[in-house]
Formats: sequence, structure tokens, C-alpha cells
Amino acid sequence: MPDEVALRIGGRARAAHGEAVYDAVSPATGERFASVARAAESDVDAAVAAAAEAFEAHRQESAFTRADRCHRIAALVEERAATMARLLSLEHGKPVDQAEAEIRLAADGFRLAAEEAKRLGGETVPARDGAKLVLTTRKPRGVFAVMTPFNFPVNIPVEYLGPLLACGNAVVWRPAPSMAAVAGALYDCIEDAGVPPGLVNLITGPDLGPAQRLVSHPAVNGVGFTGSSKAGAEIARLAAGKAQVMELGGNGPIVVLPDADLDRAAPAIASAAFANSGQSCSAAGRVIAAESVAAELEERLVDQARREVVGSPFEAGTTMGPVHTRGVADTMARHVADALARGGRTAFGGAPLLDRPTDLFWRPTVLVGLDAEAAALGEETFGPLAPVLRVADDTEAILAAANRGRYGLSSAVFGRDLDRTLAVAGRLRAGQVTVNDTSNYWELHLPFGGAPGTDSGHGRLGGRYIAEAVTEIQSISVDLTPPWR
Repeated sequence: MPDEVALRIGGRARAAHGEAVYDAVSPATGERFASVARAAESDVDAAVAAAAEAFEAHRQESAFTRADRCHRIAALVEERAATMARLLSLEHGKPVDQAEAEIRLAADGFRLAAEEAKRLGGETVPARDGAKLVLTTRKPRGVFAVMTPFNFPVNIPVEYLGPLLACGNAVVWRPAPSMAAVAGALYDCIEDAGVPPGLVNLITGPDLGPAQRLVSHPAVNGVGFTGSSKAGAEIARLAAGKAQVMELGGNGPIVVLPDADLDRAAPAIASAAFANSGQSCSAAGRVIAAESVAAELEERLVDQARREVVGSPFEAGTTMGPVHTRGVADTMARHVADALARGGRTAFGGAPLLDRPTDLFWRPTVLVGLDAEAAALGEETFGPLAPVLRVADDTEAILAAANRGRYGLSSAVFGRDLDRTLAVAGRLRAGQVTVNDTSNYWELHLPFGGAPGTDSGHGRLGGRYIAEAVTEIQSISVDLTPPWR
């Protein structure tokens, strides 16, 4: 495990301005395990300058050269997956087998980016002038600022870093301050794969000023951000005029229709609510259940919650570790208290386990008997919570409940009548909807992002969609007088 995590600027490890540092502390053990460089605005300026210089030096490289680098990164990530997983689990709290699965998926992310970049071609465009041959090609946009969250601290960064590198951009990456150590391990894979110095720069630290400086920097051409809606709105304002990919918060409605197969619905909903200790933007944020099946669904969700094993991320059999931050724990407590104050009840869970190394080990929680105005139904909990709202067996009433609120990221619908189920899915205000499976379902090449007009962001991650977002179209008109056709 690293004792120190340095900034990485222009291919060099360096201390932050004034040698400022902060502690890396494990939510699973409570131990301080590393000292992390605390970047200042001057460090941001140096990182952006290094990225801009590297971009200019390497912007003419072929897609095949860049793809080869991404494949080398993928091989190193896979080779180091077991070691990186233990660091990820210590720093994050998720079970080590889940951490290793995330890291191996990240290796696939670099491979996908490599192949998408090689397929990112242009076209010929018909022109009125018969002597003109009009071509389009895609060019890298330049320097990107990338800011990523704590919940999937390797895979989410790769969703940006892979396409940005494969498509010829340069990056200044600021990971979640609490996940700097594993970010450094991922950076080592990038550096050791032979990526030229400065194409990726790592800035760490919890301070707001350097983060604001990064996204608003005049030499930054684009911003990629995954995180909360509140932070995303401020970043979008500061980055006005730059290319933006913003994947923000969610409080996904999980719709259970009267004819739903509960044998399928209950495990899928529980998985979406409790996986990664509920710390997923596509989690089962609120369950909208038809009255006729709600009671049985609630019982089944309790059965599923009982099966979760909350414990040390390093113990065999553990399925849930602690929540990652004090903020998540506080939100869990507030949402439970609000539900109870409104007449709801906890069918299971509802409190942290007090016999663990920290008080961040929350029981998976099922809330029932909820008022429609309960905080858990309108806000993103980001913890292991399944709140159930009973609604009349009426499609319009169910849709009205599901489409309340400002979020529009991910959703799911359970039902046997395919016509009705697809009709409901199509009317949900969400960027992606899963039918008869967990709302957490996604594959690396699929488009992922928020619905227009919601607080869940704009743009799309995934496959060719993010490759197109981090490049721009250039049109070239060639005069071939006399007419060439």
C-alpha cells in the first residue's frame, strides 16, 4: 500500500504547492493509511500547461498508435487487478471481489476505447457545386478536465480516460479526494504503458478553489464530470462554452406493475438498491409498486435484505461493506427519520451496525408505508435503501408517481404484458430504462446519461457515443475543377 500519493504533472511525481497534504482514511477500518498531495490552483495551472503542450506534440498521431497504447494500459490493469483491488477495498470499503471485478471491467473499457477510435471515421457530403469534394473528419478537441466520483473509482474514470486518450486528447484528471490512492495506481498503469508525459495529469485534493480553477481554465477545451446534480450545475456554469459531458445524480423510479413477476422483480430491485452499498447513480432510488402486489413485494425485499452480509471488505462471504462517506451515512439517517416522522416504518434495517470498526456499516434498509412527499422519494440517497411507495393499480397514476421530481437518469419497469410494459417504459422520463431486470444493468458500449430537462446531466457515456462527444467534426471542401464526377 502506498504511504504517499503525489501529484503527477507532465510525467513527473511532485509535491503540491507548499507541500500541502491530507490524510487517506479507510471507511472500513478507520485507519489513516497514506498521505495525499493537496493541490493548489498553481498546481492546476501547471497540469493544464503540461496537458496543452503534450496535446500539441502528439495531436497528429494516428488512431492506431493511440489504440495500441490503450491496449497496453488494459493489459497492465488486468495484470495488476488483484493488487489494485485490495487497495481499492481499503480506500473505498467495497468487498475485494467486487473491487477486482470493477478493475477488470476497466481493462475492458480501455480495449473498447481503442477499437472505437479506430472506427471513428468521417464521410463525404453531397455539394451543390459539382466541382467540390466535401469530406468530414473527426478531430480531438484538446485538453479535457475530468472529475470523477468515489463510487466506482476505477471504472468511471476509464469511461472518460480511455476515449479521451484513444481519440487524441490530453487530460487533467481530478479523482474523488477520498479515492486518490487507487487513482495513483491507475495512473501508474497509464504511465508504464508508455503514454507520453503530459497526456494524462493527476491532480488530487479536496479544496474547491483548485477544482473551480480546473473546469474554468481558459486552456481547457472540454469537461467530463460524473457526480452530484448540485456540483454538476455549478461546473456546467463555470465551464460555459466548453464541450461538456455531465453524468449527474439519479433517483430512479422502479415501476412494479400489477402483473409483474415478483420472482424476477424482488431480487433485481434488491440488487439495484443494495449493490455497492447503494452507491450507484442508477440504483433503485424509489420503488413505485402497484397496490395489488405491494405487500408481497415488500416481504420479498425484506427477505432479500436479510441475505446481505455486511462486514469487512476482506472477509470471504461479505456482500456489503460500509458506505464510503459520512455524508452518505448522514443522508441515510435523515431519510429514515423523515420517513418515520411521516408515518412510514422500517420493514428491515434502518440503522448502522455499531459493533464494527467504524459507524459507516449500514444495514440494508427497506422503508414501507411511505408518504408521497417523503425525502427518500425526492432526493438521491446514494446508500443501501429501498423505499416503497404504494400506488393505485392504474397506469396513469403509476406514471405520474414515477415521473415526479427533477431526476431522469435510470429506471426499470417490471410487468408481464409486454405491450403495457413497453408503453410505460417509453413514457418514463429517463435516459435509460430496463425492462424486467435491475436498473443497474449497463454494458460499456451502451449510451448512458440523463434525460433532457432533468437534473441528471447531458451528453452520453459509452462506446461510440463518448468517442463522438470528445471529438469534433471538421469539414474539408476540395475544389476539383473541372467537375470530377
